[in-house]
Amino acid sequence: MNILTDKDLQLKTIPNLSWLPWIGSNYFKNTSRLLIIGESQYAKGETAAAFQEDLARVNGIDFTRNSVLQTQIQNHYKHPALDNLLKALVGNASIGKEKLWKEIAFYNFVQRVMDYSSFNGKKTEQPTIADFDEGWKVFVEVVKILKPTDCIFIGVSAAMPFERMMDRLNIKRTDRTAHAKIGNTTPMSASIEIEGHTTKISFVRHSSAYFSAEEWTPFLAKQHGKIIEELTKYIL
Repeated sequence: MNILTDKDLQLKTIPNLSWLPWIGSNYFKNTSRLLIIGESQYAKGETAAAFQEDLARVNGIDFTRNSVLQTQIQNHYKHPALDNLLKALVGNASIGKEKLWKEIAFYNFVQRVMDYSSFNGKKTEQPTIADFDEGWKVFVEVVKILKPTDCIFIGVSAAMPFERMMDRLNIKRTDRTAHAKIGNTTPMSASIEIEGHTTKISFVRHSSAYFSAEEWTPFLAKQHGKIIEELTKYIL
């Protein structure tokens, strides 16, 4: 089995957690643990019926897990955001994905499906401030259970309310550090301490498109060198 389900009962107690995270079967065996955080899930449809069908599919509690399984292990279709981020983490060599995904965890930050339907005009709904605020509340509870040493956010939008929400939730934190631009994106980093456990956090450009893995590799290596070094042994 590639995935660990032992924490499901705890995870299901988190208010407003819509999708169970992917947790690699070896994740908790590691002293350094990487949690990758995507941004949003999308539902599409050229008709109202098709949209409702896709919405029901995406809203399934195992959708995130199925997405990782189908794109990263079974290779049924592509997941550019994850594929590009992994290239930035461990280089352009062939990646032993099945082994790699046993070691890491992944979930999406925004806990509401975005409307990308096209039956009544083309929609490209984006998360609201309220979505990001709620996302931070869920994140804190996920971290309490998964205890990652390293978190990498795909996208920088969630960083904007970081200090405000950590203070509201009484989480010990550092201030965000803005780093030199990479392309037209300013990467950011911070750290938090929850129940005595410290987690390093980085925010990078959304890796779904117009993302140069080679340009982002040095930043990620500097911020998360230890965990990246451990993960590179899973490259074929």
